[in-house]
Amino acid sequence: MRTLYTGIPSRLADFAQLMGLVGLLLSSPAVADIYPIKGVWVAPNPDFPIRPDEACFTVRRSGIEAVTRKLIAELLIFNENKRYEVRQNIQAVSTLFSMKRVEDGFWVTELPDDRRRFWFKQKIIYLLTIIDPTTIEIRNNSRRTRFVKCEPRGKLAI
Repeated sequence: MRTLYTGIPSRLADFAQLMGLVGLLLSSPAVADIYPIKGVWVAPNPDFPIRPDEACFTVRRSGIEAVTRKLIAELLIFNENKRYEVRQNIQAVSTLFSMKRVEDGFWVTELPDDRRRFWFKQKIIYLLTIIDPTTIEIRNNSRRTRFVKCEPRGKLAI
């Protein structure tokens, strides 16, 4: 005769499996969401006025040093569901969490790839407006920044 053991250890194992499945489903990023834009975008420095094509040429020549030398204010790279940001002394990577289409553009919610205190990730929320195929604007709280797109190397008019 076979007996079925339904003690505390088997209940804990079932509960642990259920919690693991719930955690896996809740922690995975949104697979269907990708950014409506791609590529390298730069925000020219207002203290060092240069044309957008010159800003892109500077980025190609000196890379992120263009930001540290303050030739450009900020550099963004959008790729599928990742956003790479370089400004002043900050280099950050964020993953797209959700995107909602609104009249002015897209409300974007991201999670930074690095964790803050107590293992929590602070959400990044901003409004992304596509002004034209080569210009975007990002608005968050009181800051509004315009970015111009850097074309691939062969398309640069020098």
